[in-house]
Amino acid sequence: MKSIRSFAALSTLSLLAACGGPTQATVPDDAQKAAAAAKDDSCTAPKDCYNKAALALQAKDNAKAMKFLPGACDHDTKACVIAAEILANGQGVPADRPKSADFYKRGCDGGILVACANEASMRYTGEGGVTVDKTRARALFEKTCGPEMLDNCNNAATMMASGDGGPEDKTKARSLYDMACGGAYLQACVAGGAMYLAGQGGGEDKAKAKSYFEKACDGKNADGCFNLGVLYGSGNGVSKDIDKAQQYFQKGCELGNKKSCETLDQLKADIEKSKAPAPKAKAKK
Repeated sequence: MKSIRSFAALSTLSLLAACGGPTQATVPDDAQKAAAAAKDDSCTAPKDCYNKAALALQAKDNAKAMKFLPGACDHDTKACVIAAEILANGQGVPADRPKSADFYKRGCDGGILVACANEASMRYTGEGGVTVDKTRARALFEKTCGPEMLDNCNNAATMMASGDGGPEDKTKARSLYDMACGGAYLQACVAGGAMYLAGQGGGEDKAKAKSYFEKACDGKNADGCFNLGVLYGSGNGVSKDIDKAQQYFQKGCELGNKKSCETLDQLKADIEKSKAPAPKAKAKK
């Protein structure tokens, strides 16, 4: 699953603090300083928290901002997501991924899709002590599936195909792989092609499987090249062509697919073995 998406663009909260007229400068005594400091570190209402969080963020003081962002979250859900990002990455404060996930949830519940996507990844992996909730992760991957988050279409499809986090649904999985592959998320082309080849989630379509593997391989996806090598090596849905099989295994190997390297070596060894002359029979005495 993909790592957390950056939400830095929302870290410049709009300043809503009121501006008054000029005031006469005074030198506060210690009691006044203490009172001012206490007031400066607290907020009285969500809007006040929001304004103070904005000032702290502008000053690049995340530790101070985190004093106000929980309250600011009740005023604007963007503040929830900023708090989540700060806690997830330990930006100026100790990292706290469980709290980060909870803030992402608040942002997601407030309608911010990138917050849903980030929460989904965290609920799926449980990294950093986050409570694993694959049912919610699957629902959020599906919710955020779209042109801007094709990886989540692939994630949702993978979970549906295997019954991870909910009932197995190969038909829907294949449709989500189609969507992701159509947007050039190449790993979805590999997985979707395999479903078409096996007739999972719908009718068998070997021609479409081949076209998906070709799209993946042309995009330098090593798994797609390996699968094409297997097709040509076995003649599954295509005319058997050992030369083409070797070419695709070679490309897959160069792109980092270990199975391609191993299969290519074995194929070459088999070819050499077939060319070797048969041992002569021993003459009878």
